[in-house]
Amino acid sequence: MLQKLLPVIVIVIAGLVGGGGGFFAKSMMSGGGDKEAAHEEDADGHGKEKKKKGGGHGEEDTGSTSYMKFSRQFVVPVVRRGKPKSMVILDINIEVDNSQGESVYSLEPRLRDAILTRLLALAGEDMLPQMLEDVDKMELMKAALLETSREIMGDAALNILILDLGIQNY
Repeated sequence: MLQKLLPVIVIVIAGLVGGGGGFFAKSMMSGGGDKEAAHEEDADGHGKEKKKKGGGHGEEDTGSTSYMKFSRQFVVPVVRRGKPKSMVILDINIEVDNSQGESVYSLEPRLRDAILTRLLALAGEDMLPQMLEDVDKMELMKAALLETSREIMGDAALNILILDLGIQNY
């Protein structure tokens, strides 16, 4: 029994350590620019911009959506016939309707659980590694994740954004 669980436990631990190391490296390389940018944000969450005078599409109110950022990346092991094949790390955001406000963050634990479950199912279908080679597979995966998000959030979930993607083959 332990021999069957050991590879999965090792994969999960390696993924967490790798994800933590990647997060640490990413934060060290950013040089603190994110903190300065965070202080320059307006109340609507957008950075300061120069206002254009006159007509044009630059003056339209496009603040009807915002982005829910998960606190951590998603780490998904890809296992084939009981043996680890690869590890996929995804940084996912959800585009949400502004009418939901900050209430969407209270749903994060349920969303993480549902999205991780769907990602594991997609990994079992060998969809995750294939999405690098086939854009249609990535769009199918995003549609599946959007469907999963809407099961929890309703119509507030508008789109799935994949910001970072990493695959480590074994």
